[in-house]
Amino acid sequence: MATPPTEETRRVEIEYPAELLDEMSSEQVQRVAREAFYVRLYQEGKISSGRAGALLGLSRSDFLDLLGQYNVSYFDDNTDLAEDLRNAKRTQS
Repeated sequence: MATPPTEETRRVEIEYPAELLDEMSSEQVQRVAREAFYVRLYQEGKISSGRAGALLGLSRSDFLDLLGQYNVSYFDDNTDLAEDLRNAKRTQS
């Protein structure tokens, strides 16, 4: 799925060793670079999983699966579950 034409887009170029192409096609390198970019933005909280998936032409579920390939949790590791539970109990009272 391509980015909607109404959105402004920009291009990023990176340099990489030529021998990478011995193992990967140019398209594979571009795909991996795009995936890593959107995974990193998601990890930093700058983009939602649904939006990242859409920009990669994936469903949200497929993007969440992709996170596992990059060893990125889709759970917020900084969340204090005990505190969340206490807050939920207070709200119910």
